[in-house]
Amino acid sequence: MESLRDLALLAVTLSALVFGGWAGAYVDAPLVGEIVAGMLLGPSGASLLPTYANDAVNLVGNLALVLLVMEGGLGVDVDSLKRVGPVACLIAVAGTALPIALGTAFMTVAGYDATTGVVAGTALSSTSIGMASRLMKTYGEQNTELGALVCVAAMADDVLSLVILAIISKGLGSGDSDTSASTFALAVATPALVSVGVVVVAAGAFQLVPFLINHGILPKVFTEPSRNLRVLGALFATTLALTYGAGELGSTHLLGAFVGGLIFSNVDGTRTAWTTHEPTASWLYSVFFQSVGFRIPLTDMFEVTGFGLGMGYVFPAVFGKLAVGLLVRDDGYSWNSTMSAKGWVVGWCMVGRGELGFVMAQSARESGLISEKPYVACIWALLVATVASPMVLKKALVRWKNADEHLKQEEGNEAIEVQL
Repeated sequence: MESLRDLALLAVTLSALVFGGWAGAYVDAPLVGEIVAGMLLGPSGASLLPTYANDAVNLVGNLALVLLVMEGGLGVDVDSLKRVGPVACLIAVAGTALPIALGTAFMTVAGYDATTGVVAGTALSSTSIGMASRLMKTYGEQNTELGALVCVAAMADDVLSLVILAIISKGLGSGDSDTSASTFALAVATPALVSVGVVVVAAGAFQLVPFLINHGILPKVFTEPSRNLRVLGALFATTLALTYGAGELGSTHLLGAFVGGLIFSNVDGTRTAWTTHEPTASWLYSVFFQSVGFRIPLTDMFEVTGFGLGMGYVFPAVFGKLAVGLLVRDDGYSWNSTMSAKGWVVGWCMVGRGELGFVMAQSARESGLISEKPYVACIWALLVATVASPMVLKKALVRWKNADEHLKQEEGNEAIEVQL
């Protein structure tokens, strides 16, 4: 009877997950609804599930996170990267540095030490490539230059954030007050150097693996009708090896997962094969976001100090990303005196957060780098930014399209006048 009761409670929890995603979809942010469902029903909320069931949800969530980051790498478009790469990388660097700087300043003013400020600021540094891609697809901009710019910038932003996560969890997390300066510097430098090494390996494998599968020694293995299944098997095996290797060598395992997807983004048919399993992957992703909610201290979220700190922390979370729109121009036409209409769209796309921000905050908390109140502030800031992004973006896109049509009309009139 006890097991039947646990199964019934698990069914209720998963049903609430579906409802949470459905509710969050009304603001184009299902992940927020899923996180809230986890908060309400998890250990710090109603606590419906026994400990072993909570552990099972967290285990499935960890697997889903690896797949989610792998899919981010798999979705990299090399042609788009070449076309908008320089500007996108500039946006990514600025969009990573500004939230860290503003977050550090905010936490310092609030009375916390510099380490807490840097770590909490880092939790604001990541933009969700999955959310950016979905927003562009929702509004019909996925295959345009704007869509390419946003998605490449989000991808580069995520890679930088993964390297920073490695430094925090493997470097700063291992330091203590008695450690010498040289030892501490080595602890911080090691994950950064390993991360660079992982990226270099990925660059070589990006060219080598497709050659081996399509033209080298393996084409007979990867033949129809089972080619898609075998390509996916190779994708998962490579991702698993890189995930484990990156973590063991001193980087973050998530960078290995991203690189695994990136390598196979250049293999014919991999994305199509992965798409056939997208419904299952989407369900697993929902479980991950629910597991994020399981780890959020619900009581502390609404305690006066934590809530107030979180609402204040929304400003560096939003404006640290929104400011990157200043780097984007609209060929001289602007509906705003300081930021172009296109820049406004890009800025609000970058405001949208996702899985990595929550993972960074949790990693920092578990490593003892931030205390409960700064952690709660990070969660509030990430949740509000994730909800605000799609809501404001829709209006920004309408203004940009109106501005773009106005500019084209003016150029057409000028061309007619020249002909006359």
